[in-house]
Amino acid sequence: MDTATPGSFIKISGDIVAVKNVSAVTTLNDFLIIGSDEGTGTDNKTNCIQLLKIKKDGSCKVQHNILVFQGSNDEGNEMDIEGICTEGDCVYVIGSHSARRERLSLNNTYKENQTTFYIDKIEKKSSRDWLYRIRLDAKGNEIDKNMISLRKILMNDPALKAFCEIPAKENGINIEGIAAKDGWLYVGFRGPVFRDNYVPVMKLRFDDPETTYALLYVQLGGRGIRDLAIVSDGFLILAGPIGGGSDSYQVLHWDGKDTVSGKDRSKKEVGTLHLLGEIEPPRKEKIEGMAVIEEQKSAYQLIIAYDGTKDKDRVLQRFSVNKFTSSS
Repeated sequence: MDTATPGSFIKISGDIVAVKNVSAVTTLNDFLIIGSDEGTGTDNKTNCIQLLKIKKDGSCKVQHNILVFQGSNDEGNEMDIEGICTEGDCVYVIGSHSARRERLSLNNTYKENQTTFYIDKIEKKSSRDWLYRIRLDAKGNEIDKNMISLRKILMNDPALKAFCEIPAKENGINIEGIAAKDGWLYVGFRGPVFRDNYVPVMKLRFDDPETTYALLYVQLGGRGIRDLAIVSDGFLILAGPIGGGSDSYQVLHWDGKDTVSGKDRSKKEVGTLHLLGEIEPPRKEKIEGMAVIEEQKSAYQLIIAYDGTKDKDRVLQRFSVNKFTSSS
């Protein structure tokens, strides 16, 4: 198996508002767009995306911020931005739609830590349940903004509804990737991972999600989807641990078709996945996002986003991964 070839880190001028919590990256013309899974500002309730202008030398300059969601005490502080993608002049920003559990603490008593496993210690905030479409002009300024939630779909879907009350890190609902292609959105799930290691991808149209959505499935060897990106003949999937496990991060090519087989499906109808390579993050960082900046004849040029670093010049790194060939 190949290993993706690491390149240089991207130098950034200007302030990254949540440098330790960057969770998503995508491209739009000569911009990179990044987002964070934590609220910022003095009250930790400001959830924004940042547009970074790509300069000729390959470095980036923070152009401006766009407010996506303003948290509240009732709804929750953070949107938990986990995926960003673009199509045309539109940017799509999605929250995790996840539940979370209080963590054990050395400052708690033994009994207090025991109770963190109780069902009433699971926190569900509606602030995480949004998918935004933001239309931008040529300079990256917001023209208009619309939002929908996938919560109703999740709560009523016969495959997913059982996972809505389960914390994200315990194989509950956890959306972490999104891609847009030909007017369709493809929403990738970090969890749940089903039996035989199938992971769902929800395909839908933004303006009519409830009647257009369908679930497709990919097999990722026990990993979940950490991000999605479009390429000319399908998608790249960034796959990684569903929780805090030690599974490696992998980049795979997916043709966009459901990989579930059946006696009434021909071999050509069943989707295919090809492992392109593994990505090794720096020791203390987690890989959170992936963008394709160039598709070449034999390779994809990627930008990988890291969570967990205090150094803004180590948040984004270039990688190269070879395309799949029949001799790979």
